[in-house]
Amino acid sequence: MRKPGLTISFWALYTLAFTVGLPMIIYYSSGDIPETPGEPTNFTYLSIGLAIVGWLLVLAFYGRFYIKTVFTNKAEILKRADEGSTVIATITSKVQEGMMRHIAVLQLKLAFTNFSGTPVEVNYQLMDSKPEENRYEKGKMLELSVNMKKKGGQIVPKGVKVEHNVPMVYLYTFIFLVLIGVAVYFPLSEDWRYFVLPHPWTLIPLINLGTALFIGFLLKMIVNASGDKNSVRMVVYGLKVTADILSYQQTGMYINEQPQVAFNVEFTDKQGKRHSIVVKKIVSLLEVHKLETGPVEIMYLPEDPGTIVFYEDLSL
Repeated sequence: MRKPGLTISFWALYTLAFTVGLPMIIYYSSGDIPETPGEPTNFTYLSIGLAIVGWLLVLAFYGRFYIKTVFTNKAEILKRADEGSTVIATITSKVQEGMMRHIAVLQLKLAFTNFSGTPVEVNYQLMDSKPEENRYEKGKMLELSVNMKKKGGQIVPKGVKVEHNVPMVYLYTFIFLVLIGVAVYFPLSEDWRYFVLPHPWTLIPLINLGTALFIGFLLKMIVNASGDKNSVRMVVYGLKVTADILSYQQTGMYINEQPQVAFNVEFTDKQGKRHSIVVKKIVSLLEVHKLETGPVEIMYLPEDPGTIVFYEDLSL
């Protein structure tokens, strides 16, 4: 059984060791630390200035993430669920993918008519805290709350209960305390004239900022490459038509060793206007040989026909 929380915990602690522990180990094991600090230079002041800005940014960004994750996200999800519009979906299939403690990770396929009058069938992952009650069996109805006020939108079951993942809360708290501890410890225990790059107090915030920017860029690149933008809006407001794949070719980009493929697609929208669009998505190596030109069902947004997704890829 898969345990996503364990994977996240491992990589979070690994990243913490790399961005906080490694700079200290390298610095204090180098043997190049002077017994007495030298006279401050312009580089000393520059290093301290960069470190102060870096620490303020690191603690502000992580503090905001910590407060939202631990304190405010639950209330926001429940509020948006209460304010959302109701959609009645039919469960057409159910697969249990794993367990997280006592919670079953379910992959459902839901069928319903969206707000544009288009029948859709989408994949939906759901965390079932009471799997013994068999509440999400094939053929049963599921009330969904749809709220598009927040960027990206939200679709959750009516009456959803949100629980904190306690081990993850402990993990985020531990990381936050480590960062605060490092930021405060060195100024209280060492002479400020030592704070010249690559001293850990000056280097750690810069490494953390660089790592955060790199991870953010990587995630954005993956989202763009996979073509998964506007997925909720597409499900809620999209229109389905039959398009033609004129040609396709690999772009040369790979995500997790899976190739990105660019499809040249043409379709006529409900207003009779013809569109020619290039759609890029990640394709499994096992599916590449199955690609072909010809008719294919797609979904497009009425207000933005340039945004489309293959119907078979529709998901939440």
